[in-house]
Amino acid sequence: MGQQPNIEPGLSAAPRTKLGPGVARSWRPSRPGELKTPVDVPSGGLFGVAGPDAGYALRLVAERNLRLQPGEHHHDAAAAVAAIACARAARVGRAPTADDVSVGMTILGLDSALPVASELLAKRPGWIANAGHDAAKLSGIVADIPADILALPPVAVAEKTASGWVFRG
Repeated sequence: MGQQPNIEPGLSAAPRTKLGPGVARSWRPSRPGELKTPVDVPSGGLFGVAGPDAGYALRLVAERNLRLQPGEHHHDAAAAVAAIACARAARVGRAPTADDVSVGMTILGLDSALPVASELLAKRPGWIANAGHDAAKLSGIVADIPADILALPPVAVAEKTASGWVFRG
């Protein structure tokens, strides 16, 4: 808006500078449970190893046909397979793939195309019961599988499972 020529602007009409925010103060975490360095982040055991895009494993499992026994629930078996697939993928720092899901299904004896040891079929219902509702049980399932088994390619896992290898649980 233009200024009228007959009115002189006063000091209050002059532009004013605004003060910006002050310099940031240093901050350190002070709560006892606060993680201060990457070394403080727990891993292994029931903490596991976190990997990216773990939810994708559930989508991959949903596309598969799981061989269930009487008394087993699809939700529990799918959660167990996804947990194994995520653990396998997280070992190398990537998201789960179809091969990881195949390994999980093979380890649990849920792949209808592969032979399964009778000992595994006998123990599996108790091993995966309520796994879809209990995070600690899922962590225990993954912890019961030796790390060297998770590192094997899908074909080698199928050979081990067919020859009678059964989880530690």
